[in-house]
Amino acid sequence: MIPKDLMEKMIENGRTSEESGGRLHRLPVVRILSLDTGTQWLLSEVSPVNEALAFGVYIPASGAVPQLGWVSVAELCYNRSRAGRLLDVDRDFRPIKSISDTAPELRFTGSIPSRP
Repeated sequence: MIPKDLMEKMIENGRTSEESGGRLHRLPVVRILSLDTGTQWLLSEVSPVNEALAFGVYIPASGAVPQLGWVSVAELCYNRSRAGRLLDVDRDFRPIKSISDTAPELRFTGSIPSRP
């Protein structure tokens, strides 16, 4: 589901993050969304220890507070909406803020900052 070039970028970000002790804040690499529900994930890196896990922010469609954390890449790939649709990758997404800067803005504005 996640294009190979974006997955490679997230793996590279994970390695760099591990080497820096997690102190570097990365730009999101991929935006995944459910067109049916509006639920979204912004992912910035893949764990260098377990490439099945990606780090990012989960944005519930319910308007609840976005959550930072790890998510299973396999679960995202096979997740289906109530209508049976798979999740979609937003190929036009162009991030302008790091994950750590994006999460607070989401809480206040409810929108993801990105370039057109």
